[in-house]
Amino acid sequence: MSHYHHLSISERESIWENKLLGKSLREIAKGIGRSVSTVSRELKRNQFARSYRPSKAQEKYQKRRKHCRRHKILEQTDIREKVVNLLTGQQWSPEQISKRIELEHGSPVVSYSTIYRAIKTGYMEPKERKKKKHGRYFMERYLRRKGWRGKKKEKQEKAYIHRGIEERPRSAENRSRFGHFEGDLVYSSCHKLYIVTLVDRRSRFLLTGISKTRKASEVAQVMASMLEKLPNRLLRSITLDRGFEFANHADITAKIPNAQFYFAHPMCPWERGTNENTNGLLRQYVPKNTYKVPFSPELLEEFTHKLNTRPRKCLGWKTPAEVFRNKVLHLT
Repeated sequence: MSHYHHLSISERESIWENKLLGKSLREIAKGIGRSVSTVSRELKRNQFARSYRPSKAQEKYQKRRKHCRRHKILEQTDIREKVVNLLTGQQWSPEQISKRIELEHGSPVVSYSTIYRAIKTGYMEPKERKKKKHGRYFMERYLRRKGWRGKKKEKQEKAYIHRGIEERPRSAENRSRFGHFEGDLVYSSCHKLYIVTLVDRRSRFLLTGISKTRKASEVAQVMASMLEKLPNRLLRSITLDRGFEFANHADITAKIPNAQFYFAHPMCPWERGTNENTNGLLRQYVPKNTYKVPFSPELLEEFTHKLNTRPRKCLGWKTPAEVFRNKVLHLT
């Protein structure tokens, strides 16, 4: 690694002053701690009108520095236009663009990290769109994740002991009894709130509630208010994932002894398949881009009622409400 540093303006002024005093190149070089060849090149390269001036020398040096850098690959119009067309017109990812160009040209042309960097820094923006909107540049909308990066997982608020799904009663596994629920949270991005969902495994009956945050204490309070309305015979267990938002499950069990909690394995959503499927059905009414549709607690209650009175093939075309409450409804 080189430890060489370019001459500074103060060193150029020292060279000029000593040259006026008639000192030799060796004396000048020794005075500023540089080699004789460095001083000699400086005087030859940066002369102006057959004389040496520190300010003019510094100006010429700065101009040369601007042109000695490596030019950006995407400054080439043909490559830039090709990348933009494939990104916006064909919806290719930066990696697909990079690897396909390399395949067709026989050698690397532009790396996908270069394309990502250009998009993230706004270098690929059209001239009329240089400012960010909602925290993103315009071109970021063409990326798979629309330019949004996942948030770092928050640490659990406290350590808690839980029972694994293996300890869950057999009646929960084979769906032979009512009262075995699966739970989760559904995020409403526009309104910045969470919908707590609980689904009975046998009947697919859905309970919902609204939590303003993911704090374990608030989620536990909302979930307890939902479960208190159920008779003891219709509440036996709740299966959740291992998110920190369910850390206060013991507080619910203290209030409602029938609410026994079990936890699925990490990163295994299929172990709560009934709940995941129902959350997907709920997304029909509460899509991820919730600003496109109206939403309120009253509407959530209406959406829940619609799902509970929707005939299901797995229930022999009965509705979850009919199976859960053992009551025939006339819906047509």
